[in-house]
Amino acid sequence: MATTATADRPRSRDARREDTPDAVVVSACDDVPAQLRLLDDEYAREILAALAGTPMRGRDLIERCEMSRATVYRRLDRLRAAGFVTAETAVDPDGHHCQEFRLARDELTVRIENGALTVVATPATDPSA
Repeated sequence: MATTATADRPRSRDARREDTPDAVVVSACDDVPAQLRLLDDEYAREILAALAGTPMRGRDLIERCEMSRATVYRRLDRLRAAGFVTAETAVDPDGHHCQEFRLARDELTVRIENGALTVVATPATDPSA
C-alpha cells in the first residue's frame, strides 16, 4: 500500500513513483505479461542497462553492447512496443539525422495479489529534476 504525503512528512520514493498517474499496469491470471517475457531476453536487458545512464543512438548501442545491428534494432523495436524505450530524431554533429533512444520506464514493481500477477512499469524520471 502506498503511503500518502503530508505537509510535515515527505513521501517515500516508492510512494511517489507508484502514485504517478500515467504508470502502466498490466495484469494476468494465466500467462506471464509480455513485458516480463521481454525482460527474460539477455540482449534486451543489456540494452536497457546501457540506456540507464544516458540516451544513445543505435550505432552507439551496437558498439557498447557488442551486438549485431539486426540484434540491437530488433530488441529496440520490441522494447519500444512494450513501452520501455522511446526514440527521438536527433542531428549528428555531421548534420545527419538519426534516432536517439532513451528509457521510457525505469522501474518495475511486480505484485501477486488475489491470484493475479500485476506489473507496474513506472515512467522514467528526468535525471535533471
